[in-house]
Amino acid sequence: MIIAHAVRRPRSDDHQLGGFTLVELLVVIAIIGVLVALLLPAIQAAREAARRMQCVNNEKQIGLALQNYESTRKKFPAGRHGCDGSIERIRGCEQVSSVERSAMSAFVKILPYLEQQPLYNLLTSGSQGLLKGPYTIIWPTPLGGDDDRGVPLEAWATTKLQEALNTRPDAYACPSSGSDPETQWQLYDNVAARPATGDYALCMGHRGPTWQRRFFPVKVDNSGIFFYIREIAIREIEDGTSNTFFGGEVVESQGLDSSNIWSRAERHLDGMRTTDNPVNTAPGEGVIHKKRVSKEGAYKANGAFASRHPGGANFVFADGHVGFISENIDLETYQAYGSRASEEINDVYPP
Repeated sequence: MIIAHAVRRPRSDDHQLGGFTLVELLVVIAIIGVLVALLLPAIQAAREAARRMQCVNNEKQIGLALQNYESTRKKFPAGRHGCDGSIERIRGCEQVSSVERSAMSAFVKILPYLEQQPLYNLLTSGSQGLLKGPYTIIWPTPLGGDDDRGVPLEAWATTKLQEALNTRPDAYACPSSGSDPETQWQLYDNVAARPATGDYALCMGHRGPTWQRRFFPVKVDNSGIFFYIREIAIREIEDGTSNTFFGGEVVESQGLDSSNIWSRAERHLDGMRTTDNPVNTAPGEGVIHKKRVSKEGAYKANGAFASRHPGGANFVFADGHVGFISENIDLETYQAYGSRASEEINDVYPP
């Protein structure tokens, strides 16, 4: 018996079952592209939020270290340990002084309170043979001279000490800033190790570049907590610790106009800023202090606090809390945060 088998004829659309058409692939790619475009800003925002949180945590550590320093010594450290040749009439700034003429910053003084005792010992003890010649301090300033950056680094710091100055504690680096970890000043082109930068500065007060060359009110008697040589007691913060800046963020720390070598201090630059110019005033802009520097011409320092966070910058207050200050804040209100006194912004400083 012959059994007949039905023969299945191919359908006209069978060829479509093997994969996507070109149009379908283009649609899928387009959808993926749209999703990536939608997700990318969210991812970037999440990363910035994480960086900003790290920055806030760093400032909290710095604030706590300053409070612990004050608790131990009953005063906050001076923003700059010593003096320079333009303020010799201040007690401790006489020409015969040596240790009091150091440009060492307050960031060095608080290292033990940031679990950085070994680094502190390296930077402050001349007995370890890390200083050359007659020097007993880091960042010495020449007597009576109008020198732009003090005694050259290689004249007083051994290679080992330069390597210590090249160290940047984690608490002094904000991941959002984008600053180079080392200064790029030509002044340090031939040294063994360039000094490290930091992304935070302490607040001298509201008297900044608009006060021009009035050395006394800007350098040694500013309205904030941290300036040259003088140490401020907590009782002198008349506005209250919750209304007074310890300090805040800076940008372009490696550059000429916004130099921020963390171990060193100088008005409007390394380690110290003011609230004279608004938040996020770009380096070299606004009201500036212009000064000649060897090899590089002249810097244009505005002494402004600034950050790469959108819309403002983080500041640590004297009570230890960290707040975000908008770049659109009223200037007088902002300047008042920089001052420790009440009714201080419209002050008339004695000649």
